[in-house]
Formats: sequence, C-alpha cells, structure tokens
Amino acid sequence: MKSLKYTCFLILMVLGSTGCKKYLDIVPKGKIIPQTANDFRLLLDQTTPKGKSNGFVNSFSNDVLMGDDMEINAFSASFYKASDQNVFTFAENIYQDFESDPDWEALYNQIYVTNLVITQVMDAEGGTTSEKTELLSEAKVQRAYAYLILVNLYAKQYNPATAAADPGVPLRKGLDFEEKLPRATVQEVYDYILQDLKQALGNLPVTPQLNLNFRPVEAAAYALLARTSLYMNNIAGALDYANNSLQRYSGLIDYNTLPASQLFPGTIQEPIGLQNKELLLLKSVVSPSSFFYGNVGLIGLYDQQNDLRFKARFASDAAFGLNNGFICTEWSGKTPSKGPSTAEMLLVRAECYARAGKTAEAINDLNTLRSTRYKTGSIFALSASSSAQALLLVKQERRRELAFLGFRWFDIKRYNVFDNDQISVVHTINGATYTLAPNSPRSVLPIGRKYIDLNPEIIQNPH
Repeated sequence: MKSLKYTCFLILMVLGSTGCKKYLDIVPKGKIIPQTANDFRLLLDQTTPKGKSNGFVNSFSNDVLMGDDMEINAFSASFYKASDQNVFTFAENIYQDFESDPDWEALYNQIYVTNLVITQVMDAEGGTTSEKTELLSEAKVQRAYAYLILVNLYAKQYNPATAAADPGVPLRKGLDFEEKLPRATVQEVYDYILQDLKQALGNLPVTPQLNLNFRPVEAAAYALLARTSLYMNNIAGALDYANNSLQRYSGLIDYNTLPASQLFPGTIQEPIGLQNKELLLLKSVVSPSSFFYGNVGLIGLYDQQNDLRFKARFASDAAFGLNNGFICTEWSGKTPSKGPSTAEMLLVRAECYARAGKTAEAINDLNTLRSTRYKTGSIFALSASSSAQALLLVKQERRRELAFLGFRWFDIKRYNVFDNDQISVVHTINGATYTLAPNSPRSVLPIGRKYIDLNPEIIQNPH
C-alpha cells in the first residue's frame, strides 16, 4: 500500500514537546505536507506503522495483562519483559522515566493525524465536497475510537455520579504542540466521543468491504456508539445503536467452514484482519509477548468438544512437548483483530435486552451467535427463565466470544461499578500472587512518567 510521509511525523506523537512548533512551519527535505484530497486518503488508509507514524490499525495491548483471561506460568514467565510484568502485577509504575508507553503513543499518534485531517481536509485541492466530507467523517470515527480506549485504560470506569469530576485523559483537538493539555474529565471525554461519532453519521459508506475494512463505515460508527453507550450504562441508547449497526450489516462466519490451522496442530484458522467479514472496523496490535496461556477459569467456560471457538482460539502446548495448558493462538504468532464486529453487536443487544427484562429476545440473540460457533449437529441452544439468568448467560457468552480481543478488562471494571459483581483479579508470577480488588485505584493504568515530565499539567493517577 502507498504511504504518505509528512512534516508532523518527524515528531513522536506524544502530548506536546517544547521546541516542536518550528517543525510545523517548514517542509523538511524529502518530505511533503498533505495538500490534495488523495494525500489525505493515503494518510487515513495507512494500516501499518512507518517511521514516526503509527497507522490506524495498531491499537492497544495492556488490557490483556490486566484482566483474568490469561495466566503466566513458570515456563512462559521468561517471555515477558519488565514492563509487561509490571502491568501484570498491578505495579505503581509500569515504565521507567525514559520509556515509552506503546498504547498511549499509538492512540495519541492517531489522534494527532485525525486532527490534521479534520482541520485541513475540507480545504484540500482536488476531490469533491462529498469525498472530502467522507474523509472528515472517517477521521472523526478514528479519533472517537482512540479516545474511547484511552479513557478506559487511563481513567476510572464511567460512573454518572462521578464522571463530571473524575480525571479522564487530555483532549487534544488541534495541532499546536505547545498547548497546555490538562486532563479533561471522564464526562468531557465521553461527550467528545459521542459528538464525533454522531457527526460522522450520514457521510460514510454503509457496510464494510473485505480488504478495505480499515476504513470506517456507518455500521462501525453505530457499533462504537453502542459500545460507548454500554460503557456508560445507557442501556436504551446502546440497544438503539446496536440495532442500527446490525440493520446495516449483520454478517457472521460459520465456524464449521473454517480450514485447519497451519500454525497450531489440531486447531482451525479464523479469518483475520482484512479477510474477516465480521469486522466492522479493523483494529489490531502486534503481540508484545508470546505464549499467552488461557486462564483456567476462562478455559472452563468452553464446551471443548463442540464449541469451535475453543478449537479456533486455543491450542494445547502438548503439541510442542509441554504440559502447561492451552495457548491462546490469537496472541501467539498472530495479530488479534480487536475492532468492533457483528458478533459484538449481537452481544451488546443481548445484554441490553436482558437488562431491560426482555429475556426471550436476549436468548434469541445469544443462540443466533452460537448457531454459527458450534459443530453442526451439536446442542448449542441456551434457555433462561428470568432476565437475571439471561444476563449471566450473556456475560459468560461475551467472555467466550471476545476472549483476548480487547473487552474483558473493560467489562470487569463496568460490572464491578454497575452490577457490584465484586470481581477480583488474581495473578501469579514467579511464585508470588498479586490481587487487584474490585474498584481498586490500581484498576486504572498509571500514565507514563515520561509524558508527565513533558506536560506537568497532566496529573498522575493515584495508586
């Protein structure tokens, strides 16, 4: 794919740096500044990191180390670098003063590029007004996604009673590297996310296309509105947006049609990335480590004989002469697809139905999804006699379906706040056990000290 390099990519996209403004006023030798509509198209279509530009597919990974889907055993511990182990043990600081946080930088890099597009694309040379409006809308969806992940990694779970006071993340809206960037409140960040997504509606293609699913579409914008509303516990809003997304696109993959994996004996290969027809917006991440073992609690949720998701996502390490458990194949030698999907929307809608007391509708959505995940001829259908039972089944199905795909940690946080589920996360490594209590201050990742040194107005999360 073609790529576009431009002035601002010379600077690592962190939150401000003194002496950087001069780079915005010149065109360095061998570089260009985007001027045409096609330049901006190339910018938004960048899918892989190049130089100081992150691209729009690379997303986030530290959530998996915070949650309870994975475990580290004596064999796999050596594969985790110091910062990974710090996340896993809920340490006070993750990175040293000079180290970068790849999640923070990847997402703020994307935000800077979207700001460039949003502020300049309508004045670009060439292209029709419709084409430029579409590019503007794509940028707003990408920016909203980045802020949604950032506010859930580095701030408290949204709570309507405290969101107007809880520190969120800095809202960077422009291009000035010297602007002051204090943390906005959680409420302000969520309002900004909703505003971007709503403004994008009506100006995007309706459905995703294979090989182009890195471009935002209407179904994806509605999906992100549904996810955002769910995280806010706005059940009516989440239901409406999930319905809108599914009305526009609802394709599912029948796991009975998947081929055998060439990487892991005895497993099947899910379509990933550009070839995954369930993905509404491609997001992924290069695995920071390998040998991500499934937690025994997660593994126990699967019908290992009939649930083809287990065969697609996990491989016994016995195939490699070991005896430690099941490796998550999504994070071992591959790049997991973490963006919004049709499967997620069915689960969001099922959860909304269950919370609204519509038990039959909730179970119907779960069974629609499960019918494509179980071996042909096996028993897959669930039933529930109450909305509370249906909600429990939704939570279990959500964990099975979305394991290791960027959801579990955020779900734990919201279940503890809204449902008082009292989920503690217990991690063991190198013979020591670490427990994260429900709603602990360490449920929020610390902001890298490197960024606070550059921007002292950013207040650190209490740990």
